[in-house]
Amino acid sequence: MARKLKKKVRIFLVTFLVIIPLTICGIFFFGTPEAPEKELAKARIAIAEAHRTIEKDFIPSSLSDAIHLYDSAMYYWRKENERFILSRDYSKSRTLAIRAEQQALISPKIAIQNTNNFLGALERDLDAIKRDTMQIGQLVTKLPVPAIINKKYTRGLMNLHEALLNKEQKNYKECNVKLAVAKSDLADVAKYTKSLLDGYFTRLPMWKKWADQTIRESAQTQSYAMVVDKFAGKCFVYKAGQLKSTFSVELGKNWIGDKLYSGDKATPEGKYRVTKKKDGSQTKYFKALMLNYPNEEDKKRFMDGIKQRTIPGYARIGGLIEIHGGGGKGINWTDGCLAFSDNDMESLYRMIPSGCPVTILGSLQPIFEALNIPKP
Repeated sequence: MARKLKKKVRIFLVTFLVIIPLTICGIFFFGTPEAPEKELAKARIAIAEAHRTIEKDFIPSSLSDAIHLYDSAMYYWRKENERFILSRDYSKSRTLAIRAEQQALISPKIAIQNTNNFLGALERDLDAIKRDTMQIGQLVTKLPVPAIINKKYTRGLMNLHEALLNKEQKNYKECNVKLAVAKSDLADVAKYTKSLLDGYFTRLPMWKKWADQTIRESAQTQSYAMVVDKFAGKCFVYKAGQLKSTFSVELGKNWIGDKLYSGDKATPEGKYRVTKKKDGSQTKYFKALMLNYPNEEDKKRFMDGIKQRTIPGYARIGGLIEIHGGGGKGINWTDGCLAFSDNDMESLYRMIPSGCPVTILGSLQPIFEALNIPKP
């Protein structure tokens, strides 16, 4: 009996020593949650591939989100690893890793779309600013603008050139920065020139009236008359009310607006007459036709300016405004006179008599026609 009991005890002990460890091992083997290593690895690979294929200037927010999700997945994985093995729960870490992979996988497609959209907008911006710059450039070289506006124009051109170089080098971020600076400077130049011209062209009805009166006088007297369009840089010669000749003319450096006083380098506007024909030693510019500047309107405007302090108190009204030779330089360079090439001056000198009406005005055309732009 005792032997049988001892045998049973031995069997029990053996069974216990074998089964219990196996049971414990089974619990740990089958009960331990699986770590999200595969999901994290896939997310990590997807993020690395996205970084490899996407240009740095076009990294989408989805890739940033993927990195954040991956970092969060790693955080929760490490946090669960600190707990007792049987109580670990990797579901949150696994979900975050899967979402990180998904965001990384869609990032290249989003980046391509963003790149195409950006480059399309950039190309349109560059085309627009290049087109606008051509018109602005024509005005800046034509109009008497202050030094600060010339400086902005030069700087705008420089930044536009650098933006184009950056685009060719695929340095899009710097291209965008340079383009923004160029647009700002050139917009200031455009704003200034628009304000200057809009104010100047408010006098168009009066200028047209002067021209009509001058041409009508030519028709009535069957004689010559001259109409100078300052903006166009043209002089139109009429005989008996009919256009006979057209010449190019160069003006004072500060030709926009009326001449206010001596030394302002402006060409006067108004209705004048030739008072004297000069040649030889009488003029240093080949030949000349003296005008009756200042006329009564010029004198009144000067005195009003002195009273209202829009003209310096030390200023003098000046005179000696001529139509003379020495021109053909292609720029407005005189101190206020009207300069023609010597050949054209020879023709004018022969045909224009003393007493001939000479009307000097801003423009014969509306601003959009004078600038050769579509009517608004």
